[in-house]
Amino acid sequence: MSRSLGNALPEPVRSLFDGERIAEKASLAFLLVTIDARGLPHCALLSVGEIVARGPSAVRLALYATSTTTGNLRRSGAFTLALAHADRAYYVKGRAAEHPAGGEVPRGLAVFDGTIEEVLEDGEAIARVTSGFSIALTEGAERTVARWERVVAALRALP
Repeated sequence: MSRSLGNALPEPVRSLFDGERIAEKASLAFLLVTIDARGLPHCALLSVGEIVARGPSAVRLALYATSTTTGNLRRSGAFTLALAHADRAYYVKGRAAEHPAGGEVPRGLAVFDGTIEEVLEDGEAIARVTSGFSIALTEGAERTVARWERVVAALRALP
């Protein structure tokens, strides 16, 4: 059974989204759920190169500008970010708005500022959460990590 932690990311989760040590976190993936035009959940995977914590109750996302997820956020703004970390599952619920034009947004990406409305923590003493989604970078892993580092730097530099 999940329990509400309020509207702030717990420190173990916030450290995943701090924009530091991207190469060490490159195998992590997070499920971003939005609502499609039919009112149904739509899932997308995010990497550490596409999300940055902007404070305890705020995140910034970099998404492909023409993706379904981007269209969903432009339309409704509602999202849930699901992840497994430190023996628990976390569900981060919030609303996002597209960041105003300006600054150095990497080409082909749309940037969203998310406000966290509630964080749920799920886990029991009798059953540890041992993993969530993970990825294995294939060819060009160093280039991918370098690109993620540039994207995260751009996200952090935006006003």
